[in-house]
Amino acid sequence: MDLIKGITLFLGWLSGSLAGIAAVLYSFGYLVARAQLNLLGLQGLVAQDADHFLQEGAKFLVVLTADYLSPAFPWLYFAGWLLLAALPLLALVGWLAARRREALRRLAERLALRGAQLLQQLPWSWRRLAFAALVLVLLLRLTTHLNPFVDVLAVADILYATPVSSESHGSAEIRRWLTSPDRADLLLLKSRFGELLRGAAEVALVVVAVWYLGAASPWRLWLALPFMAVLVVYTLLLPMAYGVLVRPNEYPLVAVSSDSPLLAGVRGDLFLLRRTGDEFVFWDKAARRVLWLPASHVAGVSARASRLLFKE
Repeated sequence: MDLIKGITLFLGWLSGSLAGIAAVLYSFGYLVARAQLNLLGLQGLVAQDADHFLQEGAKFLVVLTADYLSPAFPWLYFAGWLLLAALPLLALVGWLAARRREALRRLAERLALRGAQLLQQLPWSWRRLAFAALVLVLLLRLTTHLNPFVDVLAVADILYATPVSSESHGSAEIRRWLTSPDRADLLLLKSRFGELLRGAAEVALVVVAVWYLGAASPWRLWLALPFMAVLVVYTLLLPMAYGVLVRPNEYPLVAVSSDSPLLAGVRGDLFLLRRTGDEFVFWDKAARRVLWLPASHVAGVSARASRLLFKE
């Protein structure tokens, strides 16, 4: 009976965990997909389902881990081996500490007393000083890293010929990287996303530090709440920035058999952006226009290869 009860509890925990993971993937995927549709200028032309959002959320986390967090893995591997090699030394230190426990306790008390005396000599509590410094760090981070997010998310309608004349310098630069035929610009886009990711990581570290500093305060939650709110904003902006900067704009290059007059003027590459049972959405690269055709107007479609929309 205990075994059956344990299995039941495990299955309940597993189902709840999977539901939570699916909700996170769906949320990230939705933000990624909507940001990319806004970038391409396809809002209202392309409908996406829940499976697509789940896939996009999973790809976001995989790319985030593989391309941006993987450089830390060798250091973690090295730290693990270093800890393993230090185990005999740690065992020796533990044995010596056990033999001199009373002397070590007196030393710790003297150090704690000396530290308390030094803290009393400060004009303010060190926790207040540290909290003020973290507030300053957060304000600097907001002034230097929110504008780059705005520049990224302001880039839109890159499938069309006429750029927005009122774009900021940062947005115009990102648009140029996205629409140029040079593949080297992909590295610049990934580097820009890496900068935004580092800014979000710094905010996360600030939140952890604030939570630790407020451990002895009854107002701990209220002190950390503004920092947590900023972290939530960064967490929502990151997948949207990924949808603009990193998510590949790669679609099938196709040839279409149709009597529609919309396709009569196509003279260059034609990309299939979306296909459902009722419609096709194409992009005419040479004319920089998006074509919507009912499925009844298309006799056949042959795909040649998947390619990036702008990169050669």
